[in-house]
Amino acid sequence: MPAGAAEAFVAKCRQRKLDFVVFVRHASSAPLHAGAAKRAEKPHDWKIDDQMRVLTQKGKDQCAAAAWFRELDVRAALTSPARRASETAMRMTDRTETEEQKVGSVYLRMVAGVHPAGMSEPCEALFETMGYGPLRVFFEAEGGEEAFQAYGDAVCAELAAAAVPAGPGGLAVFGHAVFLNAIAYKVSQAAGASEAAKAALLDMDLGETEGIRIDLTGGDVAKYPLAP
Repeated sequence: MPAGAAEAFVAKCRQRKLDFVVFVRHASSAPLHAGAAKRAEKPHDWKIDDQMRVLTQKGKDQCAAAAWFRELDVRAALTSPARRASETAMRMTDRTETEEQKVGSVYLRMVAGVHPAGMSEPCEALFETMGYGPLRVFFEAEGGEEAFQAYGDAVCAELAAAAVPAGPGGLAVFGHAVFLNAIAYKVSQAAGASEAAKAALLDMDLGETEGIRIDLTGGDVAKYPLAP
């Protein structure tokens, strides 16, 4: 793993004049189809099946309701290749150009590692056993902190290698549950977050189409909840 992957990612964002990164959990999606492969038995097939899960109508409605995202000046988005994440990204970054108002499109590309399947057996096993919850719970599990820190480093290396257009504005990263928190934690550290900000991030349980914003000028952390 490249040393300082998160630092390299933050440095690249700053060089591109981006002000913040917002990490967005995908919207509500359908479960694995009947007869889908088991992760422990056929991990490759399971990964493919998991990537094909689609958004439910509830998920589509959540994307439309996430007004907080439309208030952000997001210039580019990187997304997990899983369909539920990439479709969330497409719906939430959609901008309509009209004759009265010219609205620039949001740059969008996929980054493989943001979909955690196949990235870290210890992380996946913990998630499979423990289910959803804040990052702190996983850090406190045996081997959890080391595994999720390593996962965050691995994804930050991929994010740093991704082509991102220049700001000013922000970058959105669309992904999955506690795995997004792990990436955000590494980015917040690299951006100079205070101990209080990092502690708050460890306790954030990210809901569907909710977001965590990391300020790249000092590492401040804020959560964007889904509007009722």
